[in-house]
Amino acid sequence: MLSTRKRLEKKLFAKLLTKVFVGFGSLTSLLPLVIAINAVSFLGESQASSKTSKLITGLITQTQLSQQPTKKHSLVASSQLPPALDNRISSTLVDYRGRFWVGTWQGLLQIDQKTGRAISSISLPNSTVTALLEDRRGLFWVGTTSGLYQIQPSSGKIENRVIQLASSRVLSLAMDRAGFIWVGTDQGLTRISPYNAETYARILNLPGTAANVMQFDQSGNLWVGTLNGLVKINPGTAKIIARIPFVSGQVVQAIAVEPSGKIWAGTPRNVLEINPKTNKAIARINPVTGKDIVALASNKNGELWIGMRDGLVLANTYNGEIVASVFDLPSSSVLNLLIHNQYIWIGTNEGLGRIGTTFKATQLPNVNATTVYKFSR
Repeated sequence: MLSTRKRLEKKLFAKLLTKVFVGFGSLTSLLPLVIAINAVSFLGESQASSKTSKLITGLITQTQLSQQPTKKHSLVASSQLPPALDNRISSTLVDYRGRFWVGTWQGLLQIDQKTGRAISSISLPNSTVTALLEDRRGLFWVGTTSGLYQIQPSSGKIENRVIQLASSRVLSLAMDRAGFIWVGTDQGLTRISPYNAETYARILNLPGTAANVMQFDQSGNLWVGTLNGLVKINPGTAKIIARIPFVSGQVVQAIAVEPSGKIWAGTPRNVLEINPKTNKAIARINPVTGKDIVALASNKNGELWIGMRDGLVLANTYNGEIVASVFDLPSSSVLNLLIHNQYIWIGTNEGLGRIGTTFKATQLPNVNATTVYKFSR
């Protein structure tokens, strides 16, 4: 004959099976039965009834469970690591699959271009992203304040950490026609293999030393903005072939190439046009003289987007006039610009903004941007 304890245990277990097979009842409704069975198994018959009631009254209810805090973002890559949710958008990239990535001061983040929702996050040993580039194999090269990493974006896996650089503080990245990666640091330039990160060339005698920003022109030459002007480099020989007069002595922190081939350089004081054939500065955009220029972008002849510490404007490069001033940015402090899918994407100190690249006459001269991504703590 079964003891009272055994009979009670069997009865409770039967109830549990009934709940499971009938198919109703949430996990929360099964918990009291599970705990009650355990209580009966380990306690004496006289103790079971009193102890079980105390355990049941201490359970979290279904309503209480639904009120527990949950994560707002579903992060795919590196899901076990802290997400790169940060408002300081230091770099932007659209990969060959059309995925939109932003580099922040807390790592690398993929976002939905339409909703601005965080899709996945890649955390790094050093989370402050300073530069971002995709090579021909679809691998990312991520520059940070203390190193360069080669990353598989789909898995978030770090494939390589580059150690043979002029300095570990990476400022800029560019890829030449042969597919080699140029790494600009605060102590010069290094050209590395995209396969094994082997060093192929070093340029340590840059005027001003630091390679703040880099851009290839239509002839394949590399233009480098430094702390002491603008230089032109032959990537095949890794030799400086021109140092641009008039720009010398100025900090160059932004470069853009118009489809026509015009070179534009941004400094803390103005925007200068350089003729790539004569290697001379020939014009400037007067309305932004005295402004701190930090980002430039162009995808149409005669148009230049100018990002500043205190705003964003569109200039007509034929007459030097400002066509449009942009308002309602996440922050007036612009960090970088990217033109993609008929939009200009604006990385700022407080999030990512977007605005169309074409306007109706009735929209000018003041146009409003849309905030795409802004993380609220």
